[in-house]
Order: sequence, then structure tokens, then C-alpha cells
Amino acid sequence: MSGEQPHLLLVDALNLIRRIHAAVPGDGEAAMEGALTSAGQAVGRLLSRFQPSHGVCAFDGWEKSWRHQAYPEYKAGRKPMPDDLKQGMERFHALFRYKGLTSLTYVDLEADDILATLAMKTLSRGGRVTLVSTDKGFAQLLGGDYPDLLIWDHFARQAVDRDFVVRRFGVEPGQLADYLALCGDTTNHIRGVDGIGAKTAAKLLAEYGNLETLYAHLEELPKGQAAKLQGTRNWALQARHLVRLRTDLELDCRLKAFRLGAAMSLPQVKEKG
Repeated sequence: MSGEQPHLLLVDALNLIRRIHAAVPGDGEAAMEGALTSAGQAVGRLLSRFQPSHGVCAFDGWEKSWRHQAYPEYKAGRKPMPDDLKQGMERFHALFRYKGLTSLTYVDLEADDILATLAMKTLSRGGRVTLVSTDKGFAQLLGGDYPDLLIWDHFARQAVDRDFVVRRFGVEPGQLADYLALCGDTTNHIRGVDGIGAKTAAKLLAEYGNLETLYAHLEELPKGQAAKLQGTRNWALQARHLVRLRTDLELDCRLKAFRLGAAMSLPQVKEKG
């Protein structure tokens, strides 16, 4: 790639907004004003710290994603967005536009998959990526050899790296989807294998590496453990499919559209992913 290396800042918009809004005292219009001010300050700090050349704030679409279609219980029971925040979302789009960032929504896609796809596409073409979110699922991207990828927790003011993943989960980043398939992803209401907790999942993956190898060697496990896993292979593989990020979406957008301030950074809403 000729010229300056592009640096794409990717923001998990609702992750940022909802966490900020939840921490603001009060409710109603006062809370909205406080959240908008704090969100503006947060974006300002991110732009100052990382000095990106391009920026995207991705939002979840409002139609059911492929995960909902494959697993109707996906995200069941999750606390809904407060009405005042939902009704004021356009104000955040305007705020991001003012900061030079492009808001991007596909009506049938989740922000996680949009961000993961944009990250991998940019890295594969020689760019740098800073991805801002507290969602643990993005740590999956660290399983590849991407020295130009930084995952940043804005609220903890720290990078999420390989050592962080190993300390928190006891597995390598590339094993995170297998790990969540075994012990469950409660945030998204994806159940794991009954009776297999976090420590056991990490221990099994340390020994066998992945689900396929584990299920091929159930006879080597203690009887009680093997009994819990017996007959659960298909579900475990489906759960892993659900928790894995999509990095292969065909998105009809180009990096140049995300240059800071490009075309006044108009919000982009796409009909289908």
C-alpha cells in the first residue's frame, strides 16, 4: 500500500453509549444531556489518544440478525434500552458526525460483525485498526497475527491483549469461542454444556485445544465429566458458531468513505448486509 498507512478507529457505539448513559446520574432529559456531554468527551479523548485517519461508529440493526434466526433465544431477557435513550439516539448520530466520525448501520446486522469485518478487511490491506469496546467477544480477533490491531477498553483505559485474555479466561484468544461454547455466554443468553463451568472449560481446552479434538477423546476423560459432554457435541458446535464473530461479511462500503470528516460524515444506513 502506497502513501500513508490508514488508521481506522472502530467504535462499538451502543456499548459506549449505554455504559455512559447508565453511569450518568438522574433520568430523562438531564440524563440524556449528561450522556451526550460524556460521549462527546469520550470520543474526543479517543481521537486525541489514537490520532486515526478514519473512523466508524457501528450500530446494531433493528431487524433480526442471523443469530436470532438460528437461535430464537439469543439475547432473550436482556434489559431493553431505556425509552429516553432510544428516542434520543439521533442526537448521538449528530454528535458523532460533529466529531468527524461516520455512523454505520445495517438493518439486519449486529455491530460486532460489522466491526470485525471492517477490522479484518483493513488489516489485510495494510492498515491499522483501533477497536473500542468492552465486549469480550472482540478478543477473538487477537487469535491471528495482527500487530496493527489494538482492542481498547475506554472505561478501564487499557488495551485488551493476549495476556489479558489468558488471565481472565484461562485460554488463548483463538480458543475463546470454544470456551464460551462449553461454559456459556450469559451476556447473549447462549447456554453452554450443562455442568461445565469456566474452570473446567479452560482446563479441557488447555489439554485438547478445541471442541473437535475434545469430543473425539471423551473416553479419556473421568466418567462424570465424559457423561456431561456425551451427546452435546452438536449443540457445542452450534453455540461456537453463534459466539464467533463474522469477519467475512460483504459490506458495500469503502474505507475512503470513513475518512474523518468525509462528506460531513453523514450517517449511513444500509438496507441489507
